[in-house]
Amino acid sequence: MFQLISLSVLVLSAALAPVFANSPAYPHKTTCATRVKTFECRCGHAEFLSLPHANITAPEEARKCASYKLIDARGTAEPQGVSTMFYPMIKDILANTTGGVSQPVEYPAGPDQNTTSGEKFVLDVINQGLRDCPGQSYALFGYSQGATLILNALDQLDAAALSLVKSVILVGNPYRIPNKLSNVNGTAQKDHAESVGMFATSAIQNNSTVPQLSTDVDRSGKALDYCLEGDGVCSYDTSCSCALPAGHLSYGLADAVQNTAFQHVVSRIGKRRTNNPIRN
Repeated sequence: MFQLISLSVLVLSAALAPVFANSPAYPHKTTCATRVKTFECRCGHAEFLSLPHANITAPEEARKCASYKLIDARGTAEPQGVSTMFYPMIKDILANTTGGVSQPVEYPAGPDQNTTSGEKFVLDVINQGLRDCPGQSYALFGYSQGATLILNALDQLDAAALSLVKSVILVGNPYRIPNKLSNVNGTAQKDHAESVGMFATSAIQNNSTVPQLSTDVDRSGKALDYCLEGDGVCSYDTSCSCALPAGHLSYGLADAVQNTAFQHVVSRIGKRRTNNPIRN
């Protein structure tokens, strides 16, 4: 079994350790009822998101043509670089396949939730590849605000560009809505929960547009939209008083998420090395 042990994951582990502790330091800990079962909603530290991030592929190399590109959009307040939620899986994908590069989306990831520049970045990378790099394919990753960005970018791709997107991985999607075929739980099993994402809830109430996967993409099997138990961003619950639920910070440490997303992407880009162990 190939397991990535990196400084970023060790730092993430240390940052999240107190989040899961039964400590008086977390006075907002409440019990939140879902439609199916009851779970304990624990509050996380927003400061964790601002921990330093790193690139996996040098930016100048990431801009060149490649067999495939892994394009990830980080969440609100995460610094530029590969999102902590995707770092382990992206590192493993590149180590177990040939010809790929990692290219994080360049955009502010600010509290105003403005994803316009990031959407343009994704569109420019894919459309330029369509012109200059025949056969180059893509896997797209979006966490939290980054999930919104990826949803909006996908909606703007034409059929030719969309055909090159082989995999879409979303985690902590604030616009998640029920009854999508791509909705999965933390072990990549079909998620039948009726819960709705935090921003989708307000958008529906205000009769606003809800960014979502098209029917074709949702039915294609190329997308997985993960929502961990205890993540009140993708599964909004008014009884949880946490501004930032710990579940929303846990994707980078959730082995089942990392492993199943890894397998999904590698199976779809088709560039697996034959002499490397695989993550399982």
